[in-house]
Amino acid sequence: QQLDAYLQALRNQLNSQRQLEAERALESTEQLAESSADLPKDIVAQFKINRELSAALNQQAQRMDLVASQQRQAASQTLQVRQALNTLREQSQWLGSSNLLGEALRAQVARLPEMPKPQQLDTEMAQLRVQRLRYEDLLNKQPLLRQIHQADGQPLTAEQNRILEAQLRTQRELLNSLLQGGDTLLLELTKLKVSNGQLEDALKEVNEATHRYLFWTSDVRPMTIAWPLEIAQDLRRLISLDTFSQLGKASVMMLTSKETILPLFGALILVGCSIYSRRYFTRFLERSAAKVGKVTQDHFWLTLRTLFWSILVASPLPVLWMTLGYGLREAWPYPLAVAIGDGVTATVPLLWVVMICATFARPNGLFIAHFGWPRERVSRGMRYYLMSIGLIVPLIMALMMFDNLDDREFSGSLGRLCFILICGALAVVTLSLKKAGIPLYLNKEGSGDNITNHMLWNMMIGAPLVAILASAVGYLATAQALLARLETSVAIWFLLLVVYHVIRRWMLIQRRRLAFDRAKHRRAEMLAQRARGEEEAHHHSSPEGAIEVDESEVDLDAISAQSLRLVRSILMLIALLSVIVLWSEIHSAFGFLENISLWDVTSTVQGVESLEPITLGAVLIAILVFIITTQLVRNLPALLELAILQHLDLTPGTGYAITTITKYLLMLIGGLVGFSMIGIEWSKLQWLVAALGVGLGFGLQEIFANFISGLIILFEKPIRIGDTVTIRDLTGSVTKINTRATTISDWDRKEIIVPNKAFITEQFINWSLSDSVTRVVLTIPAPANANSEEVTEILLTAARRCSLVIDNPAPEVFLVDLQQGIQIFELRIYAAEMGHRMPLRHEIHQLILAGFHAHGIDMPFPPFQMRLESLNGKQTGRTLTSAGKGRQAGSL
Repeated sequence: QQLDAYLQALRNQLNSQRQLEAERALESTEQLAESSADLPKDIVAQFKINRELSAALNQQAQRMDLVASQQRQAASQTLQVRQALNTLREQSQWLGSSNLLGEALRAQVARLPEMPKPQQLDTEMAQLRVQRLRYEDLLNKQPLLRQIHQADGQPLTAEQNRILEAQLRTQRELLNSLLQGGDTLLLELTKLKVSNGQLEDALKEVNEATHRYLFWTSDVRPMTIAWPLEIAQDLRRLISLDTFSQLGKASVMMLTSKETILPLFGALILVGCSIYSRRYFTRFLERSAAKVGKVTQDHFWLTLRTLFWSILVASPLPVLWMTLGYGLREAWPYPLAVAIGDGVTATVPLLWVVMICATFARPNGLFIAHFGWPRERVSRGMRYYLMSIGLIVPLIMALMMFDNLDDREFSGSLGRLCFILICGALAVVTLSLKKAGIPLYLNKEGSGDNITNHMLWNMMIGAPLVAILASAVGYLATAQALLARLETSVAIWFLLLVVYHVIRRWMLIQRRRLAFDRAKHRRAEMLAQRARGEEEAHHHSSPEGAIEVDESEVDLDAISAQSLRLVRSILMLIALLSVIVLWSEIHSAFGFLENISLWDVTSTVQGVESLEPITLGAVLIAILVFIITTQLVRNLPALLELAILQHLDLTPGTGYAITTITKYLLMLIGGLVGFSMIGIEWSKLQWLVAALGVGLGFGLQEIFANFISGLIILFEKPIRIGDTVTIRDLTGSVTKINTRATTISDWDRKEIIVPNKAFITEQFINWSLSDSVTRVVLTIPAPANANSEEVTEILLTAARRCSLVIDNPAPEVFLVDLQQGIQIFELRIYAAEMGHRMPLRHEIHQLILAGFHAHGIDMPFPPFQMRLESLNGKQTGRTLTSAGKGRQAGSL
């Protein structure tokens, strides 16, 4: 301490010398300026620069004193915070014996300084560096200044040169002092930044210790029969504390201060403009709602504009409310006004959200006209809007005021009354929202009608009631913190719900436009076909008349399910991360769970065995890890497929392999992390897994073989989703590749389960592995007297006319045999995929029959012999022989 005092004395002496130097330089400059006349403008400019430098040196010395004072204050505050932290840790073991101790410790923590703001120091240090560059530039320019001339170009006189040299010498001394002082000031600001960092670390430790030791400790006395009497007494005390006098003086101070009256005046102008423009906004909503649902008029910009203007119209009142709070907080001589200002400022987000929801819920607003929510449901949800504005917001303001006033002197009486009324109002509003059918959880189909949604709503209704009970027994601060974070979590989810419906509407508009474009394309084709028909019919008029384009609305079910699933997955992950970040602020409050030991496990670290307890906190974290892993396994592969893989140029089946392997890796990592939380580490499991692997390898070798074969299929990809395969006389399309078996859907729509091992060890045909084109061979008979060239041309013409026959490879016709009086032709054609083979056979056969009929060719019948025997046993039998030549099928 003596050394610090000595250093501080030296700093003060140095600053005093710099101030004296600045004053002497300024005095010398002023004397020269007064005694000299008709000087060139360049010399006059040096007088001005020296005055500025002298003033800057004086300000630098004053700033040095202020920084030194701030350093001492930061060190003192850090010591105060450290002492409070030690006191909190020492007294934590006695918290359960008395409520007064908890109240005293909370009051001590409330009196601690606020968190420092390092951004201001960073800005000041950056400005000092910029000033240093300017001062160095002035020093470098001094040789050039000695070469200046008079206005008429004549050189300076001896007196003018003397004055210039004196000013340059003074300027050089000032600049050197400023540069040295700037370096010293930068060093002191760095020390101040370090001190503020130490203070910030100490405050974080106190905050964490407060959550750990005081969060689950009662902060007020339990309610008794005398509690109403306490409320009346505290109310009289509050009014007697010259309340109205303080508010009046604070209002006068707010209205007379330039820093507060200008924002307040601007907010009043915004409120006036909002009231004046309300009718224009109503007309805008009506015009926008009239266009929604019409394909040719509906645009996503309508929704964005409605969203923007609704937020803008709802903002003036919260802005006015915020400026009032800011003005009261600036009235620092009046503690009651400052406390009210803190309460007003704290309620601004809630007021803004409620006002925005009310604007969205208008008859032609975002919820009803654009999202398509039922009008009755929205009206039911906004039933208690006035209660939220007129009751909940003022009560929260009063609660925050009592928490910030006189060391929470009124929290146990008036503050608790406000909190109980808030909880009752929240329970009523939450019940109304539940009856309105607003979802808190959407299932895979995007519906809120599920058991999880009902459980969440029941929890939200019961939470305020539990908070009332907790505050009644003395845990007021705990109930406030938990309920505030719970309601904030719901607000975050509701915001994401609005975002989901905005994106959903954009997808609906895109689908409608696509359907409308297809309808116009079909109309163009129909008109072209009708025009061709009119030309063929010698311009006969069509009885159908004009074709109208249907502009009816497309149902929401027509929206792409994959895209909506992608949006839900992204929003689910965002909601999960937001809730984790929100609740992580009080994670130390659940540190008591680490003191509840459930069982012990033995762990070995570097050959040394130690006994480690598995606590309830570790088990709950493991359960949370398993839940997060389940959500990731369920949503992340689909998100990966829809967001990334489908936009990459991958071979067929690669995307499915990547998503499946990603799912396996997530399950493996989540399982290892979760089990390690409860003491089941891999080092302990590896021998058990090895032993089980050997045993199961013999007992369930087929299952393991199928599992490994499934992995080989995913990597090697001999079959992929959608491939057409033939295995064991079974033909169908691959629909699923699971860990044990592959599912094939045959042409009868039956699902065939084939073990994965069969695709690795057995021979099978993949009709679409590298090329889905397959050859179809048809055997066509023709009469012996038919012209073979004519038959060949008929078959080739039929192949060319068939819509399912591809051109490359080209169709081929061969006369392959002459037997039993008929010609045997073979038609070789190619189908694009397996699903075209049977329709191709049907169509090509019809075309061949039509071609034969057009050329007078009859389908031949194979020749045969028939022997007739007499029934009376006499040898009168004879043999009749049919001839294939020129004979129709079925004739003898």
